[in-house]
Amino acid sequence: MAKKSNLPLYLIGMVLVVIGCFLPLTASKFFGGGTSAFNAITDGSGDLKIGSILALGGAIAGIVFCFVTLRAKLPVKLISLIVSIAGGIYVLLNYLNLAPWAKGIVKFAHKAAGTGIGIGLIVIVIGWLIALCGWLKTRD
Repeated sequence: MAKKSNLPLYLIGMVLVVIGCFLPLTASKFFGGGTSAFNAITDGSGDLKIGSILALGGAIAGIVFCFVTLRAKLPVKLISLIVSIAGGIYVLLNYLNLAPWAKGIVKFAHKAAGTGIGIGLIVIVIGWLIALCGWLKTRD
């Protein structure tokens, strides 16, 4: 029999989102060059700062709710994940200046910034997907 893991997928996904916030989101090379979401919080403009705080804060709240239970039957883990994703989308829309992002977000961001996708953005998106799968598996 396979041994069950004590570490839920949701927790792993949210930890990946927090780690991704400290890695470069855009970069001229895969591992270097760009700014991170944490740098946007400390040095960024108002809109970029708000979105980054939502993305990072939602992920940290999701981690906390893995260890804390509330009496109210609210899907707090799902709410934390939604806040984190909403913050990421808000940053994306501000980064693209509400441009025609439906034609290819990655292509337009690469053209607008002169850089490619950094490892941080990849880790964040993977973390969101893992956390969503973990929440769907447990539904708490």
